[in-house]
Amino acid sequence: MSAGMNLKGRIWRLVANPYDDSVGGAVPSGTILYDPIFARIYAERPTLVLLEQGLETPTIFRGQFSYPVLTTGTFNIQQNDQYEVTEPVISPHYQKKFIIIGMQPASFNDGRRYVQVSLRRLVTSNSNNLQ
Repeated sequence: MSAGMNLKGRIWRLVANPYDDSVGGAVPSGTILYDPIFARIYAERPTLVLLEQGLETPTIFRGQFSYPVLTTGTFNIQQNDQYEVTEPVISPHYQKKFIIIGMQPASFNDGRRYVQVSLRRLVTSNSNNLQ
């Protein structure tokens, strides 16, 4: 594990399936883009402006991803990709998914392979998904 990184996980990209399920709902399927990705995730404080307006805001997280040297291309993540924590099992984020809402890649001259991201927790209304 990279220095300072305390989580290990994978990055998913969901794509819409052209076929619907038996009741007419869309069935998204995902593809694992990168595995393993080491990360450090921490919660951000909600902004005072939003709290004063009485808005219910989801918890926003900041994270840092450390990706391995890739032999096939570059590290290409996009908004709405998902990061799933797979290790360690004692983490409060274990088996949770986070949606990437923003990225700030390092400069071109930085060889340390880090990407800063903004995340929010994926919350589903269906308990069958074990989110």
